[in-house]
Amino acid sequence: MNKILLTPLLFYCSFFMLASCATTRYDTKSVVVKGPETNYISVREVSVGDWLTYVVTTSFTGDKKVSLGGHYDRVLSKLPALGPERWDNYTFNAFLRKSQDNISVDFYNECKAHGIKLTVAKTAWDTIRKFELMDLPVAGITYEQAMRYVRYKQDISNACGFSPKDTFRYECFLPTPEQFDSAQTILDSVNRLGCSMFNYKGSLCADCPGGKEMIANPVSSRTGMEPTSVWGYFPDKRGLKNFNGNVAEMTSVKGIAVGGSCVHYAAEAFPGKRQTYTGSAGWLGLRIWFRRVTITP
Repeated sequence: MNKILLTPLLFYCSFFMLASCATTRYDTKSVVVKGPETNYISVREVSVGDWLTYVVTTSFTGDKKVSLGGHYDRVLSKLPALGPERWDNYTFNAFLRKSQDNISVDFYNECKAHGIKLTVAKTAWDTIRKFELMDLPVAGITYEQAMRYVRYKQDISNACGFSPKDTFRYECFLPTPEQFDSAQTILDSVNRLGCSMFNYKGSLCADCPGGKEMIANPVSSRTGMEPTSVWGYFPDKRGLKNFNGNVAEMTSVKGIAVGGSCVHYAAEAFPGKRQTYTGSAGWLGLRIWFRRVTITP
């Protein structure tokens, strides 16, 4: 696996310390693998934690502690379409909700040395932490929002670890549908035991190893209906997580997504298949692609 940058990390205070010191550190860094030609591909989809870091650190440049609910108009254009049903929506809504039982959660953009304390109700944070909801893929965003995130990611990627002597920079982009197809490797939808290999419609299997535990978990029990963790399932031969299923991934062509999703059948996740969309959708997300661009002296 080729590493451009380090993976986002999640830290919490000691068990013996107060809950008010709860800390989430999202460094906005990426682990990538080599893709076709000169491209690199992020191992995982963009997560809720990634997106919240983007929203906070680009909206509150001088602030040290903020409440999203108190600045809703400022962050509205960067938020996904939110409703009451899905777990990713629960997480965003938790940070927007005003509460008397707030704790502070630290979001840190290491590349910019920029940290902000974001308030959230303690009970909501306990749920987010317990079920690792920050690791759900972001969904419900528009193509325009995705493209703004891509530009932000490019800026962040080039702010980390470069020296004046470097002869290249990274360009972030969304792939064409054909580029995505060329990166897909052969993957069956089920293994020898008949167990699902990725998150697609009807994929939850109670008889498979860990199936009963998945069904008992309020998040993974939504497999085949909602997106689950960006770290879920086994990687494909390139090392990519959820390159099939979970959320369909936007391409450079507005209105065309690829890779299938939790609400599509397995057959719709393979090369040559396309998912169309208008606006935003709860099954639609993105993954960042990279390429090196030589700097002209």
